[in-house]
Amino acid sequence: MKKNAQIALFLLCLGIFSPQTFADNNTITFPHACEKGTQIVIAAMGDLLFHHHLQVKASKDGYESLWQEAVPYIKGADIAYANLEGPIAVGMNNMGHQVKDPMRWDFGVYTDYPSFNYHPRLAKDLKTSGFTVVSTANNHTLDRSSIGVDKTIEILDQTGVHHVGSKKRDAEQSWVKIIDTKGIKVAWLACTEHTNGHADKAKQILHCYQSSDRQLIMKTIQELKSKVDAIIVSPHWGVEYQEKPNRTQQEFAKEVLNAGATAVIGSHPHVLQPVQKYMTQDGRATLISYSLGNFVSFQGSTRTRSTIILMIGLTKTANGTIINGVRYVPMYMVNRNGVENIHLMRLNAEHRNWAAFQHITKSIPEGNALFSLPIITNPECR
Repeated sequence: MKKNAQIALFLLCLGIFSPQTFADNNTITFPHACEKGTQIVIAAMGDLLFHHHLQVKASKDGYESLWQEAVPYIKGADIAYANLEGPIAVGMNNMGHQVKDPMRWDFGVYTDYPSFNYHPRLAKDLKTSGFTVVSTANNHTLDRSSIGVDKTIEILDQTGVHHVGSKKRDAEQSWVKIIDTKGIKVAWLACTEHTNGHADKAKQILHCYQSSDRQLIMKTIQELKSKVDAIIVSPHWGVEYQEKPNRTQQEFAKEVLNAGATAVIGSHPHVLQPVQKYMTQDGRATLISYSLGNFVSFQGSTRTRSTIILMIGLTKTANGTIINGVRYVPMYMVNRNGVENIHLMRLNAEHRNWAAFQHITKSIPEGNALFSLPIITNPECR
């Protein structure tokens, strides 16, 4: 404790970290955080939810303009993840029919709530912004029916963005995506609680709570344990606009972690839910982020506009791969000052008194906040 305090004081004098960085009672920390080994950082974000006004902005300036302030942090991570809330189905109208592609944002083929469909430029902008992998398992996955799922996968494959949670019809495709970064193999699984009543007739979506799929998820995790270094499970679950996870979420999270997963990164509620450390039955320190809320959207409350980029540090040691720490970049969606001004704003230390920052710290301690580059998930070790 004394040594950590001395380090904190030294770094504070250099202007590198704020006092909150080492606030012992206000920071999520992990055992063995300083153990030597190869390290990577995963950046995780919430829902990519493009309502009408965001698509208008993107039609002029590109999707990347919506999250430009986040790009250095996205690119600064080794793997960057988000939930793709809706299909990218070229030329598909909201009846699920193939029509002539207008090649523009027309709100007939490319639409917003309640049946989303995004222009193919989105896939390219995700790639150039630094996104590595997206979940395609959520309640809007079937907004353009089965063929929309196929088309989304095709455009993501063409642009080199990895995806998990859905399959093309009749495809012999694994539900797992393994991403090898710096010799660390990270396996991804994604599933959804429901699909807004749309029947998954072709069995293209992995469902978190359906008995057969749930058993498959647990079996897959157990089989992966000896083949990869870390396993991330991304469920689309819970109740919209609720800031606390329900019992079903808690039970599922603990089940996948006890089966062998490293972290759970959830989505769907459109608001932040708690980020917690969880000790498994076999003694591993794992992580649960029940909901990262919206990353970008046009929803208008402070709760639905407050978000984070969650940074998860992994270290591959001689004894296995561990989480070495978590940090987060606090963000706020500016979307009520005209279409031309819509953007995701990074919050700094001077924004601590803002309602958005106060809302964020209800879900994750202020001591884990990251206000500037570089991305260091275990600063207590430096």
